[in-house]
Amino acid sequence: MLCDKVTQSSPDQMVASGSEVVLLCTYDSTYSDPGLFWYRIRPDYNFQFVFYGDKSRSHGSYFAKGRFSVKHLLTQKAFHLVISPVSTEDSATYYCAMSTMMQVPRKF
Repeated sequence: MLCDKVTQSSPDQMVASGSEVVLLCTYDSTYSDPGLFWYRIRPDYNFQFVFYGDKSRSHGSYFAKGRFSVKHLLTQKAFHLVISPVSTEDSATYYCAMSTMMQVPRKF
């Protein structure tokens, strides 16, 4: 029996300010076009939407414009988050998530 799951990179990564970081996320799904998300929880416990993507579209939150992007590699079932250049304000715990629901989130 197959089950839907995401696997992401190590939870602890130290990155120098001004450099680039790629947060790895791979997924396995019985659904042909899952919705993929990146969220983060900042040190002040503020929970924030970062990025959404599926086979046909992707969009990010207001703060993600310019420095945040995703590498959505369909054949490898990967949805990596790229932050470049990294800033101290990006300090957070990042989570990759997947939805097999047909609902697309509204733009932020």
